[in-house]
Amino acid sequence: MMRASTSLLCSLLMVTIVVLLLGCDGEPDKYDFGLSVAGGPASWPVKVQKITFDNSWRAPGGIFGRGFNDSPPAGAMVVLSPKPIPSSMEARWFSYRTQTFHHVDLKLPEDFQDRVEGWYEEYTDPKYRHYLIVGFSGKGDALVWWRARCMDCGYDRSQDFSTPIVENVKAMDVEGDPGRYRSQTEQFIDEGLFPAPPGFED
Repeated sequence: MMRASTSLLCSLLMVTIVVLLLGCDGEPDKYDFGLSVAGGPASWPVKVQKITFDNSWRAPGGIFGRGFNDSPPAGAMVVLSPKPIPSSMEARWFSYRTQTFHHVDLKLPEDFQDRVEGWYEEYTDPKYRHYLIVGFSGKGDALVWWRARCMDCGYDRSQDFSTPIVENVKAMDVEGDPGRYRSQTEQFIDEGLFPAPPGFED
């Protein structure tokens, strides 16, 4: 009787371990990467209202006025806790120069995670720091890049790696209230960053 109980207990324990292991395998791998948000190009500043990845985690927005046309694009850095590699991105932003709102909802390539795994193997820590780069232009375009930046190479950027993931995608124009950003628009006009948009009254 004792032997049967012990055998049953061992069997239950083995089943529990297998279930736990399978549950762990179902969890997506997490990576320690930064997020860089670019705007612009020059004279085309934007106000990014929201950036959401996989409908689950968000990145802060803000005013971005440069870096969209750089190669690789360059912008404000956001520090993230380790995250799974995203498979989709949704964003909404406002163009100060055209007084229009834009929205993009895009899928990233199916092999994106496999490619990122390969880049982490080739460009390893601590020598390299990895970045997901997203960009939103005042002309209504969006982009996604990946970058591995050499951290101990000084001014020599020849060892960096960067590649576009999604080239310039045309966003949809959407409804919104430009009046929310009137004072900032007036400031940009007064600074000579761009001319007053058609129909914009002082």
